[in-house]
Amino acid sequence: MKKNSHLKSTLLAMALASSALGTQAFAADDMSEVNQSADSKSFKALDVDNNSILTKTEAKKEKLFAKHFAVADTDNDGTLDEQEYTNYKSKSEQKVVKRVVKDSVITSKVKGILLKDEGLKSLNVSVKTNHGVVLLSGFVETEDQIKQAGKIASEIEGVKSVENSLLIKKE
Repeated sequence: MKKNSHLKSTLLAMALASSALGTQAFAADDMSEVNQSADSKSFKALDVDNNSILTKTEAKKEKLFAKHFAVADTDNDGTLDEQEYTNYKSKSEQKVVKRVVKDSVITSKVKGILLKDEGLKSLNVSVKTNHGVVLLSGFVETEDQIKQAGKIASEIEGVKSVENSLLIKKE
């Protein structure tokens, strides 16, 4: 019986994770054309002298390029053309999407394992992940449950650390 329950929980976690990945991939494909147009508009708004290139002064009005202008300037001419601007912005946004997907997968895995753990009432445990850091919050009945939830979260691949903010429920 326990193996069957474990199998169901594992399948649930895998389904949640693949669903999150599929949704993000679909959204990324559909949005690429929209982002190109939005990036073009952003580029033109920053190009105050309308010469089809951005100087460092023009580009730094956007936070991303204030910090990463030199990296985005792939031809090292001290300016960004629309292609350099769009390429760098797109790569940066893709990194964010990948991180969010990874965090979503971690959260799904932790929640799935907590759901199957008979010693925890996991519906009272909230799980959030940001940059690989898992935050557990909510109420449990014992100190052992706090430790068990933290142990479960820390054993998931991709978890950098666990902030265990679980509290013992006072009756």
